[in-house]
Amino acid sequence: MPYREGPALLLCPRCGEVLDRVFGGVSACPRCQGAWVTQATLDAAFGNPRWPPGQNLWWHQSLDCPECAMEGVVSTMAARRSDVVMVDLCPSHGLWLDAGELARLMKLEDGSDELLELQKRVSAVSPDPDELSQRRLAWRSELDARRRAAQEFRTWLEHEHRRKQEEAAAAERRAAMQAIDDRRRERERSRADEAAQQQRVKEIAAKRIALDKLKEERTRVIHGIRALDARLAALKQESGRLESELDEAKSRLHAIDLEIDGDDLK
Repeated sequence: MPYREGPALLLCPRCGEVLDRVFGGVSACPRCQGAWVTQATLDAAFGNPRWPPGQNLWWHQSLDCPECAMEGVVSTMAARRSDVVMVDLCPSHGLWLDAGELARLMKLEDGSDELLELQKRVSAVSPDPDELSQRRLAWRSELDARRRAAQEFRTWLEHEHRRKQEEAAAAERRAAMQAIDDRRRERERSRADEAAQQQRVKEIAAKRIALDKLKEERTRVIHGIRALDARLAALKQESGRLESELDEAKSRLHAIDLEIDGDDLK
């Protein structure tokens, strides 16, 4: 059955006072004049256990469901707006109305006994047993469908959560592998640069050795040229001396020839 008997003792969610039972499905707070209306009464009086439909004001949610509290569960009721009235609805148990809100929702005149009018409405539209059974079956089917949809949604959320976790883990792995590849390529570039630097150092050293050899050879050639210049100068000096001696020898020969010719004439 969709409607259970409420707990025997309920506390006002607004001020904490014990609620007085007015009639079946309706309890009132003697201090703040608020009213607690169960789902069965809402269904009987308005044809909708989640009445009134209206905008969900989630930022105004503040009251805890009194029946959930008696079951040891803290459940904040959903704040809804209907016309100019904001009410608090527990989707599992019922509706809380502050003082005067029920009269405004039922559009009663000032001074009307809102709880009495609600009781009259409930009594007037109270369904027969067959209709109530059909409503309960329909409500149960709706609850089962909602539960299945909620379970499917939770399953989908869990699947999406796992999928996102797996995608995040895969992205982290890809990022880690990319970082490893980047570091490996960086090391390879560093090694290549180091090898190229070492090769350039070797080439520069070889060029320096070849240059030193060329400088040594140049020095030797310069020394050889200087030695040849010295020998050439010596040879030139010797050649001049020999030419002088040759000239003297020619002069002597000429003088001898002249003396010989003079003796022959005599």
